[in-house]
Amino acid sequence: MSITGMLPVGAFLVQHLFSNAYIFISPEAYNEHTKFLTSLPMVVLIELGLIYVPILLHAAFGLAIVYRGESNIAHYTQFRNWMFFLQRASGVMALVFIGVHASTTRIKSFLTGQEMTADTMSAILKDPLWFWFYVVGVVMVTFHFANGLWSFLITWGITIGKKAQQVSTALTMGLFVVMGIWGVAILLKFT
Repeated sequence: MSITGMLPVGAFLVQHLFSNAYIFISPEAYNEHTKFLTSLPMVVLIELGLIYVPILLHAAFGLAIVYRGESNIAHYTQFRNWMFFLQRASGVMALVFIGVHASTTRIKSFLTGQEMTADTMSAILKDPLWFWFYVVGVVMVTFHFANGLWSFLITWGITIGKKAQQVSTALTMGLFVVMGIWGVAILLKFT
């Protein structure tokens, strides 16, 4: 679970934020970069193998964990219990967001042959409901990633002690704030 969350899925999130940040340069730079990415040789296989299948695998594992509803009350402090709950809730919300976002942008673009441009994204985000859906989605995805990174560090024995876990909590929540602001700033730049 933690491997799929960090390597293909987490790495793609960082890459996706980086790619969308081309809008800060100009709409033309964003369009050029998007066209470059979508014209890569075997792009569909790359997307399936490195993006969609890992996301679906991670989502299936996550939904199984949510469904089992394992209690963690005896294992963590009250703060960590909330983070445990928020990890699951943000994962479900992130899954809905990713599904809608992918289907209304990349998948729609692929099926219709219409290029995904800065103007297309701006048109989507002009609707206040869509804009706020995207804001909540970006916040949920970035929180889920950052809090998942905290869990990854423990799972793989990197932050074992209490002090190390406190430091990693501060660092990963700092990362969440930075990535969340970065993502929302990108959305605002499109509007």
